[in-house]
Amino acid sequence: MSLANSDRLLLWTKVEYTEAERWLIEPRPDTAAARARDFGVDLSITVAMLRLTPEERIKQLDDHLDGIAALRRSMRWISKVSDIAA
Repeated sequence: MSLANSDRLLLWTKVEYTEAERWLIEPRPDTAAARARDFGVDLSITVAMLRLTPEERIKQLDDHLDGIAALRRSMRWISKVSDIAA
């Protein structure tokens, strides 16, 4: 039996939460976590970040900053090219 790509993705993305993580993912009413969830905060991202070591979080932040810097450089390049073409 062959699985479609979307079916494979579902298998890969299944997350098992610990009991402590479940308290954050499914917060009791009238808690700060419940208010954050109701406001639109994806608490699963918070849990994912808390699973990382501080060093892994810093590495991830550095990777994001490198990506932002690359986007800014490409925007300047595109702007210069469009100015020349105009």
